[in-house]
Amino acid sequence: MSSVQVAAETSQMEFDTSPAAERRLTRSDTLVVVFFTTLYILQVVHAAVTRPFWVDELFTFYIVTMPDSAGMMDLIQRGPDQNPPLFYALTRFIVSILGESEGAFRLPAMVGYWVFCVTLHLWVRLLGGGQTAALVAMTTPVFTNVVYYASEARPYGLMLGCFGMALVCLALGDIFAQKPEACRRAWLGLGASLSLAMAFHYLALIPIGCLWLMEAYRTWRTRQWRWAVWAALLVPLAVLAYNWPVFTEQSKLPYWKPELRWFELPDFYRWMLGNWACLAFLVMVGMVVLREWRQRRTAHEPASPGNRRNAPEWLVLGLVLTFGLPVGWMVLMQATGKTMFTPRYLLPAVAGLAILLTFGVRHLATFPARILTAGIWVLLTVSTLWVSLQPWQLVRPSIEEIAGLPNSSLPVVLNVIHFLQVKHYYRDQLPQVVYVSGIMVYPQPKDPGRGLQALLRNPRTPRFEDFDIFLETHSRFYIGCHKVDNKEMVQKLKDRQMTVIRETDEYIVYEFF
Repeated sequence: MSSVQVAAETSQMEFDTSPAAERRLTRSDTLVVVFFTTLYILQVVHAAVTRPFWVDELFTFYIVTMPDSAGMMDLIQRGPDQNPPLFYALTRFIVSILGESEGAFRLPAMVGYWVFCVTLHLWVRLLGGGQTAALVAMTTPVFTNVVYYASEARPYGLMLGCFGMALVCLALGDIFAQKPEACRRAWLGLGASLSLAMAFHYLALIPIGCLWLMEAYRTWRTRQWRWAVWAALLVPLAVLAYNWPVFTEQSKLPYWKPELRWFELPDFYRWMLGNWACLAFLVMVGMVVLREWRQRRTAHEPASPGNRRNAPEWLVLGLVLTFGLPVGWMVLMQATGKTMFTPRYLLPAVAGLAILLTFGVRHLATFPARILTAGIWVLLTVSTLWVSLQPWQLVRPSIEEIAGLPNSSLPVVLNVIHFLQVKHYYRDQLPQVVYVSGIMVYPQPKDPGRGLQALLRNPRTPRFEDFDIFLETHSRFYIGCHKVDNKEMVQKLKDRQMTVIRETDEYIVYEFF
């Protein structure tokens, strides 16, 4: 095959923002999105209806189920959670229609994450990328462990969906640069998408900052300021300013994490990529790209001469999101002495990974592109069937460490995370289970009306025991310690030679007297 033929085949897969580029979604694009959506629903809905709420989701539950909106707003400001009000208002509206099921609480995240995946597909097609590159972009978020947040009753899925829409608007603005009216609508969409992301989660400011860096790089490279783009990128700050009084109140709550270590940075990447489907996906993409690169190098064939005028900006964004965001956030936290580094704050890195993988496959010729497409569909179908063939019923939290203890009359003290889960799913079946304020809990504010104690304003929240009163009335009790989360308490009980009543993989139960 001649170099001219290679260029002709691969030019359809270049990132092209010229007005002449073909950007209409074809019937096959529609079928791809429909098939992906079917598999997505099977996989994500299964997780949403079978996995029990964990403690952060229970915070969402107790805030959303406050008897009235005024009480909900008060708990948003003074409670243990630190998100903008819009997320809770949206969840409250959906739950009022669909009921208080796990699926209803997680529906916003499921829809938001789906929008994120589909907009990545659309983004690639708008830039003139081929269907294989678009498929790689769309499925990357589903293969990584980030997909966990597609079925969590938290605002991360919604934030990612808004970020995906912002990428599409940026691409549309580039496409219609010579059409003022269409370009204006694209920049309005950009500002609206990013403002909505900020309205769902304060830390949307992190990926928005990555877009600032991308646009700054473009400004430096072209020596041209796009004032409308900068205005759209800065509009989310107005949303932050609007929510500032709420944010100020929420900021009085101490952060739950006592310390931060540098090894948590590589741990983030291990978590994001650490499942068999993701590793198989990355190996498959890598092998196809490597094979194509070797063939081109052996044949001395040049890359296709497509229009790449905006490709550098997108490549910079991919690198910044994938590597700059986690590394920069870690450096900032270490420099400021803060500990706010946790995987869920760095989820936009998966968008960067999708962008980089898309750049890797954008030059593929027809045959390897078809092989890669078939491999992705097989892998996604197999992983989805493996999940969807599991029982479709809620799996309640395990209570093996506290069920059937020798003396059923003694209270069992648990940490607040385990206590809230057990009480939510077992209600009055385990009356001996208690949480004692001040025992095995992350840092709390001095104001007793804030933090975890504020949850008691919801009549459905299980009651906490007062520390002094509990010790006065109970000389003996069981205490269940998580081996990792409560390791300091475990060490103290070992030092006092307390009797171990039961030990499981996660918990140790002592008899305290």
